[in-house]
Amino acid sequence: MDGKLLAAGERQCSDRWSVIGKVLSEGPISVLDLGCAEGYFVSRAAQEYGCFTLGVDADVRRLTVAQELTVINKTDGAGFMYANISPEFLRKLPSFDVVIFLAVLHHIMYEHGVDYAREYMKCIRNKTRKALVFEMGQSNEAAMDWARLLPDMGANPHDWIMEFLRSCGFSQVTKAGETDAYQSNARRGVFVAHP
Repeated sequence: MDGKLLAAGERQCSDRWSVIGKVLSEGPISVLDLGCAEGYFVSRAAQEYGCFTLGVDADVRRLTVAQELTVINKTDGAGFMYANISPEFLRKLPSFDVVIFLAVLHHIMYEHGVDYAREYMKCIRNKTRKALVFEMGQSNEAAMDWARLLPDMGANPHDWIMEFLRSCGFSQVTKAGETDAYQSNARRGVFVAHP
């Protein structure tokens, strides 16, 4: 796996994987990837660290690719589930050692507001035993129409996001890396937070 996604026009995964890999090297057993797309992180966590991994997404096409690759590659311990990820769904899930939640929350935030997004993240916090690996779109991604629908994150969106995660009940929130933004020159922060 070279860190590239299967779908044309998508972002590379290697910079985010470097952060996830450091978290997984601390010995988690179970990993949940919410919004897993084609399952890149799910498969790598299972293959490289022997984790029990579950990817959840509502895009049937991407899940089909993920599942087929898992079978073709005979990846032990990796599985996928179709679901619309909502607070109601999250409350039904068991807890996981590590939760991966990348590039999803900004969509929830601009559609439903900051307070709803905070409650959503509190549900994720309640399912996280050891660490959350998190990344989201930022208000400084001016090329994207949705960016102006987000709250103004100020001159340093990374600080705003860290404070937001703390307000959701996470502690020891650190920026562990940066990644490219989708079709933007902005750099998104990749954060690790502990419950």
